[in-house]
Amino acid sequence: MHSWSNGVLSAHRRPEIPYSDAPRGRCRWCGEAIVHSSGEKRGRPNLRRRWHPDCVDEYNRSDPREARRRVRRRDRGICASCGIDTYALKRRIKGRGSHRKLRELGFKPRKSLWELDHRVPLIDGGGHELENLQTLCTPCHKRKTAQEAGQRSERRRSEAREQAEEDLLKRVDAALAESKRLLTSLRAPDARQGSR
Repeated sequence: MHSWSNGVLSAHRRPEIPYSDAPRGRCRWCGEAIVHSSGEKRGRPNLRRRWHPDCVDEYNRSDPREARRRVRRRDRGICASCGIDTYALKRRIKGRGSHRKLRELGFKPRKSLWELDHRVPLIDGGGHELENLQTLCTPCHKRKTAQEAGQRSERRRSEAREQAEEDLLKRVDAALAESKRLLTSLRAPDARQGSR
């Protein structure tokens, strides 16, 4: 297993390659044979290749590192919420006292001042598609995450209240049914005595 040390992404975050032990000429992603499409070797296995070009694209789309690279190229470090250019800020605030200045602005002093955010969170059914990803500066990301957590918490409390009300109504209905049954059983002997 790989660790994050030496710049290697840990194995649990890397997309698994289904046919990683496939011999040359077979795609490591789909397992299908890779054949020459033209020339005198047309139709014969291409032993110089290990991936179909489409499979490489599919693998890259499933890799979280590639998603971050694509968002970085698309947004160029500009926060989707407040519009701050995190790269320009990093260049402007450097040198002695930079950590203090960044903390005053709500940033943690670190290599990157922006974070990858899911517009619709994964827990709420969002995906890793590029359309669902955006750049947020760290203070905006922190606020958005706290707001989403508050909304989820409120939803859970609301669902718990509704469940408690539903349980209470069931208990009340059961108690009423029991009361009716008891009343009926108490009246039944009186009716029999009156008929004698």
